[in-house]
Amino acid sequence: MLGQTQGKQRRVGTISVKTADGADMKAIEEKIKELLRQRMKVQPGGEDPFTIRNLTEILQAQEAASRVLTLLLGAVASVSLMVGGIGIMNIMLVSVTERTREIGLRMAVGARATTS
Repeated sequence: MLGQTQGKQRRVGTISVKTADGADMKAIEEKIKELLRQRMKVQPGGEDPFTIRNLTEILQAQEAASRVLTLLLGAVASVSLMVGGIGIMNIMLVSVTERTREIGLRMAVGARATTS
C-alpha cells in the first residue's frame, strides 16, 4: 500500500494485490471492486472513484505496440532495400547502354574482334 498525507487527512494512493498462480483474475477483480465500493460508500449505479489495473492487460498492450513497431520497421527496411536495388539496377543499365553504344561505334569504323 502506498499513501499520501494531506494535512490531518491520510489517503491511500495505491494498493497492490498479488494472487496465486492460476487464480481467476476477473473474479478477484470483481471482489476487490465490490469491497472498495462498499468501503468508500459508493451508491449502486454510481461512478467508481478508483481504477483497477491488471498487469496482464498492460503487458498485452505493450506486446501489441511492440508488434506494430516491428511491422513498421520491416516496412521501412523493405522500402529502403527496394530503393537501393532500383538504384543499382539503374547504374548497371546506364553502364551497359554506354558500353553497347561504344561497341557499335567501333564496329561501324571497322574494328575487328580481338582474340586473347
